[in-house]
Amino acid sequence: MRSNAIQILAIILGAVAYLAVAYFLDRSLGGRFKAYFRYLVAIATAGLFFYLLGRFVDDHDRRVNITKAAIALTAAAAVFYEQHRQSAGRPIAERWKRFAGVVLALAAICAYFNGFRFGYPPYYHRWDQYHYYMGSKYYRELSYDGLYKCAVVAQDELGLVAYKNEDGRSSSVDMRKEVRDPDKKVRNLGGDNLLMPVRDILLHPEQCRDRFTKERWEQYKADVKFFRIVSGKGYWLDMQKDHGFNPPPVWTILGKFFGEIHAASVQYNQALATLDLLYLGGMFVALWWAFGWRVFAVGAIFWGCQSSAPFYWTGGALLRQDWLFYTVLSVCCIRKRCFKLAGAALVYSGLLRIFPGLVVLGTLVPVVAHIVKHRRLKREHGQMLLGGTLAAALLVPASLAVTNAHGYQDFYRHTLQVHDQTPLTNHMGLQVLIAQKALGELCIGSGPKQRCLWGTGKESGRMKYTRDNNLTDPFEIWKRMRNERYAKYRAVAWAIVAATLAFFIPIARRVKLLWIAQCLGQIFIILLSQLTCYYYSFMILGAPLSRLRKQLELWLFGLAAVTQIIWLNSFWNDDKYTALTYASLVFCCLMLFSFWRRRPTKAAAELRPARADEGEHEAAPASA
Repeated sequence: MRSNAIQILAIILGAVAYLAVAYFLDRSLGGRFKAYFRYLVAIATAGLFFYLLGRFVDDHDRRVNITKAAIALTAAAAVFYEQHRQSAGRPIAERWKRFAGVVLALAAICAYFNGFRFGYPPYYHRWDQYHYYMGSKYYRELSYDGLYKCAVVAQDELGLVAYKNEDGRSSSVDMRKEVRDPDKKVRNLGGDNLLMPVRDILLHPEQCRDRFTKERWEQYKADVKFFRIVSGKGYWLDMQKDHGFNPPPVWTILGKFFGEIHAASVQYNQALATLDLLYLGGMFVALWWAFGWRVFAVGAIFWGCQSSAPFYWTGGALLRQDWLFYTVLSVCCIRKRCFKLAGAALVYSGLLRIFPGLVVLGTLVPVVAHIVKHRRLKREHGQMLLGGTLAAALLVPASLAVTNAHGYQDFYRHTLQVHDQTPLTNHMGLQVLIAQKALGELCIGSGPKQRCLWGTGKESGRMKYTRDNNLTDPFEIWKRMRNERYAKYRAVAWAIVAATLAFFIPIARRVKLLWIAQCLGQIFIILLSQLTCYYYSFMILGAPLSRLRKQLELWLFGLAAVTQIIWLNSFWNDDKYTALTYASLVFCCLMLFSFWRRRPTKAAAELRPARADEGEHEAAPASA
């Protein structure tokens, strides 16, 4: 249920009155009574918030999004209160700050998991696991182009299949009839990446069967049968219109290892879904280990409350958070002076997903600056380079052994030349900003007298007006217009990249510390890659920087709340993710500006080398 203007106004006025009464009562009390009263107000406020949320918002997902925004704003209010107490000469005890920070972090983590209401009761993401489990397990047979075509042939051979539902009732599905439906379409991964009818695939089924041995073909059909049954017809049909299995060969090492252990089943795929939970837990442990409880709390609150990378896309999937763990681990290891491990973690994350390696542009600036100034490679820099080189020397040959000798050629051709050049409705990045002609629409008036100034009609290039369900691929026009616009203004994009790099270099040279430069380097992920939205969890790299720039805590919490406002007030994906990209890019630019001037503060002291010959040492904070 959407609240009307009168209800919203009443809620706002009621909240203001409630807070005013609480404030004046708090001022009138003293001693223990004031402390007890504050506990009571905190509990009552939380209870009232959730009561009103349940009363006026029926949709669970919308309630979760509002809760995330509320947690982020509460964290921001806590920081303001802390600063107020500090300026008044009555600082809050460290144990209470830690308690509040950790509680808010845990609340944000719970909110990220939708309050543990997953949307698919058995905890595994059938859509995502179909692509990654099947794509890695059968990579030698399917490569990057056979995932959907061979599923069509397998279904055709399976014919009438009987099975039991979870409640024990017997059911059956005629897979041959289903796959021979004249309207059946799949994504053409080996061609133009548009949708295609299946009739041509069924004319030459040997093109799939000949890739398999007889035993492997039977295993493959059994796994196809499992995913079709647990997915249901409609969900399965949509799954075959996605964009395939796309990770680099290095990811396939572990994907294939876990895929070969056991045939697809509900219990086994639920177990595979827990691997990402271990990676996420490890990421937060690493942040606490390297930077302390406060950076952990800031990172967890932002990660749990932002809307660009919610649980919806990759929760319950297979090894979708490994790159994030190793990217964050690299920063943490630099901070703890484990340089070889840091280099290995950074290279591994880059080989898992390519784009995390773009943060190395930030890391290279202090390295190159030191070489130019001293005519030698610094010991710590050499250790990091050695760790990365050893990781690549081990992982690349291992990935070729798991896939095939043409693994990287196939990856480049399919993922970088075809898939990456296919606009998706949930893409984010500078290319999206350049390719999106209009963000929303501006209309005056209503009804017959309404006049729209811009953002309407097919010429706007927006999904709302270019989607054509009469085409084989409804988004064909939208994709073409996006590509044409980016091709026209590509020079603008490169000019923005060049200007950012020119601004970035003196900042990274000044700060010298590799972990700072690496965190700031996340801006190049936005500028140089076009990613699906769920990869924007990389922006948790802003949390370590809050150790040196306390205002970044407020900015991160504010960014999380802003992304939720965008999410709640946007309908069309291209408008939504373009706006989210703008918010993310502006935030990264503000982070760079915050490090533009060296400040004579405790934070600046942390940037100063402890010894002239050891630029990676940080002086101890004044409060340590």
